[in-house]
Amino acid sequence: MIGLDKILVGHRERRAFVYARQSTPAQVLHHHSSTERQLELSKLASQLGWSDALIEIVADDLGQSGRYVEGRAGFQRLASEMMLGRVGAVFSLDASRLARSSADWHRMLEVAVLTKTLLIDEHGIYDPRDPNDRLMLGMKGTMADFELVWLRQRMEGGRWHLARKGSLRIRPPVGYVYEDDEATTLSLDPDEEVRRALELLFERYRVGGTHHDVVEYFAEHGLTFPSRYGKTVKWLRLSSSRVHTVVSNPIYAGAYVFGRSHGEMTLDDGRRRRSVRDLPIAEWKVNIPNAHPAYISWEEFMANQKRMSENAARRKGAPEANGAAREGDALLQGLLLCGHCGGRLSVRYSGHNGKHVSYSCTKLIPEALSDRPCVRATARQIETPIVEIVMSMLTHERLIDALHVVNLVEQQDRDLDKQWALRLEKARYDAKRVERQYEACDPTNRVVARTLEKRWNEKLELVEELERQHEAFRNQNRSPLTDIDRQRILQLATDLPRLWSEPTTTNRDRKLLLRHLVKDISVRRIDVPKSALRLQLLWHTNAITELEIDAIARGGSKLRPISYRVIGTRTAQLSSAI
Repeated sequence: MIGLDKILVGHRERRAFVYARQSTPAQVLHHHSSTERQLELSKLASQLGWSDALIEIVADDLGQSGRYVEGRAGFQRLASEMMLGRVGAVFSLDASRLARSSADWHRMLEVAVLTKTLLIDEHGIYDPRDPNDRLMLGMKGTMADFELVWLRQRMEGGRWHLARKGSLRIRPPVGYVYEDDEATTLSLDPDEEVRRALELLFERYRVGGTHHDVVEYFAEHGLTFPSRYGKTVKWLRLSSSRVHTVVSNPIYAGAYVFGRSHGEMTLDDGRRRRSVRDLPIAEWKVNIPNAHPAYISWEEFMANQKRMSENAARRKGAPEANGAAREGDALLQGLLLCGHCGGRLSVRYSGHNGKHVSYSCTKLIPEALSDRPCVRATARQIETPIVEIVMSMLTHERLIDALHVVNLVEQQDRDLDKQWALRLEKARYDAKRVERQYEACDPTNRVVARTLEKRWNEKLELVEELERQHEAFRNQNRSPLTDIDRQRILQLATDLPRLWSEPTTTNRDRKLLLRHLVKDISVRRIDVPKSALRLQLLWHTNAITELEIDAIARGGSKLRPISYRVIGTRTAQLSSAI
């Protein structure tokens, strides 16, 4: 071996460390030859003159990446011993075994120079104090560092090439499967119960608009939701985080998407940490629409993202977001925009038990652009005309199709009953399958027979429990509508103002109705020809209704009627909003 003259008596009197490392547990399990070659370097140390008592094998880092020092107990122990001057030589296959980071490698070389430690591999003996050896070791460390980069770039290049064609197989979310091992296009899950659970989730989010509404609906009706664990599907209680995962996944809109997040290393309390940041939709690397069957349209997916963003921003106190409909008394919360600065009006509760509600725009005050709100008004002053206009539009044009309401109510009941039927059908199938296994086994083999009999009994008990729950659900749920019920609904549909004021109608119900019809309301104060509020209602059909509300005199009675005038409106397209 070249460089034997570099080994001095002082080196042999200190310990020789044989460092062995494999990057992953899979390499340790499958690449035995590499591990054996590294461990056999102890024989080389013995041949070079180190006694067996001074040869120590460091195998603590088998299965650990050499990219960073964190988590590599063996390397840290080796570095500590070197700094204490107890190491005469370090044996390794090459520089990549000791470190895959140029920074860590050069720090180790500096310690080796100060402590006169040799670095030995299969090809030679290197003394870091020698300029030529130090140059060679530096080049080896640099090559080891960039070798990972090259390998990663080649592998990533292949993955991105397939992803841009939509051919890279991704882990299918619940509700989708690959038809075979060679398929690259997702197909709908053949399990009807799974598909129906997803459809029901999107339907309820479409109606309620919040994760809590969906979770509450599933819990109220005793429904569970599928989750994929490997190739198996488990039915668990639905949670808000699960709803968020499903609603925010573009795969359910039929899009093949790759590169939705970006990972990067950050320094936190002096330690490296990998953080993952979700990218906005405009920055997604691959977004192929209509790549597979969809549960919802892309337009509905984008509307859901906007709704979630507004709900989240409102929870964080962002005034520009309208947020979710809550139970508060402010019926126009989140719908009012300032006609002066474009900010969204905030709600203020005051008085006894917060019964006095008002709206105001204070966007310019924190920016020192104004010393008072752009616009301020009581809830009664603005809400009363808006509600009257909405009621008059609906009742005058007869936009509510009562028969459609009846059919919708009955369809919801049929959907729930079908979900229960699918759940029972699957439970009965599982019980029958275990029964067939029990009947097919050898009755004299009691070990197997007892196990199958126990499983069969458990499945039968599950079927009975589900049947009891289903029966209880049907008893507490509404019965099929009779002709008398239909007539009552027809009468109620023509009397929407009375429904609006019913005690059973919650503020949240009123807000949802307003939001389904009105997109935004612009409010600005005018002083000429007299003090008043000028409002513009933007309906979801893009029709605009403009009105003017007279200012309430200070000190006047709260019961004084609100005076307003409709300046102009275009309602020809209003029926399409229903």
